[in-house]
Amino acid sequence: MKWKEAYATGDALVDKQHKSLFAFSEEFREVLDHANGDKTYDLFLEFLNEYAEVHFSFEDSCMMAHRCPIADRNRKEHGSFRRLIETEQHAYTADGFDRARAYALLDQIDHWLDSHIARIDVQLKDSIAAGRQC
Repeated sequence: MKWKEAYATGDALVDKQHKSLFAFSEEFREVLDHANGDKTYDLFLEFLNEYAEVHFSFEDSCMMAHRCPIADRNRKEHGSFRRLIETEQHAYTADGFDRARAYALLDQIDHWLDSHIARIDVQLKDSIAAGRQC
């Protein structure tokens, strides 16, 4: 899945962080396509956990600072993403690598990115443009 300008939030750092998730997800899909996912899946899951901690915290703070009206909903949806990753981490720990499950996770992430960023995160742009500050 590729980044589109339609996903821009108006905050350069938020957008940069989003772009890194898009790129990492796309790169891991290529790794899976070349039958090497079993060697790096643990690192992919680790990246997703770290990303969720750092990015969601930053984005939530940014939305609160700009008094974005969708901030609470954004935080709740971040929780659903975290649960998705946590569920997969537990499955991986219990059962090991499964290529079909890894592809399914990537598909869920791509869907989540497209729907979440396009519906929720882009609303930050209006708050920034309106000059809403703390």
